Amino acid sequence: MSKIVLCETKEAMFPYRIEELGQSFQSYEELCYLLDHDMIYFLITGFDQPIRSYLKKELGIVLKSEDPVSQIKEIMNYHNYFTPEEKIQFQQRLRTTYLYSVVKKQKLMADLYLRHHMYLSAMRLYQSLTQVRIQLKPGEQLQVFYNLGLCQSRMFCFQDAKESFYKALEIKEQKEIQEAYFMVSYLQGDQQMFLRDGERISFSREQLMIIYDNIKQREEEIKQEDEFIKLQKINYHRKKADDMMAHKLTKAILEKWKDEYKKEII
Repeated sequence: MSKIVLCETKEAMFPYRIEELGQSFQSYEELCYLLDHDMIYFLITGFDQPIRSYLKKELGIVLKSEDPVSQIKEIMNYHNYFTPEEKIQFQQRLRTTYLYSVVKKQKLMADLYLRHHMYLSAMRLYQSLTQVRIQLKPGEQLQVFYNLGLCQSRMFCFQDAKESFYKALEIKEQKEIQEAYFMVSYLQGDQQMFLRDGERISFSREQLMIIYDNIKQREEEIKQEDEFIKLQKINYHRKKADDMMAHKLTKAILEKWKDEYKKEII
């Protein structure tokens, strides 16, 4: 599918927001984009009455079926967002995903939440998956523990994250997971604990001191970066109750981050 898709159907007066994903759509083409990228969500949840009413009133799409698979196909065939070849590929993916086990679908849903930065929702699903992990392949079990650790670390639950990364490393040692494990251990702020954590996964004391110093050096480098300095200034002016200056600095750094984000997605 091409990167730029022209909207040929009418656009709604206002967008419909899917809170569970933190995503919105305002046209048929935007809905198809979500279907293509977040198929598992719609396959599991289907289209309830609020979204069906929106589709009918705002976009002129009337869903006749109550079955999620049939609903997805109705939307896919409503207009020509998908080419004939893409329709075939989409239906094959839909069929394959539909036949997955409940546990496999749950993992895909958790992965989807993580991709959309919905860390709490993802964490809850990953936690439940750890209880039935025997139904998953070893590689999928590793992903569950690693992704669970990512969610926990982003919610500042460093001890829990460290244990999740450790369990992932028990399945298979991977550099990416080791780095995450050492990072959350470092963020706990106890050098002796960091050394014990490293020895737990068979690193020597000499290796661990090198790793610790490397992380510390990178931390110092980050503190010298423009964004970090601006954040320090914001905190300074907040403490002085200088709301106008804090607002200006906050706006400046948010605009810079927004521009960088646009460059990543366009």
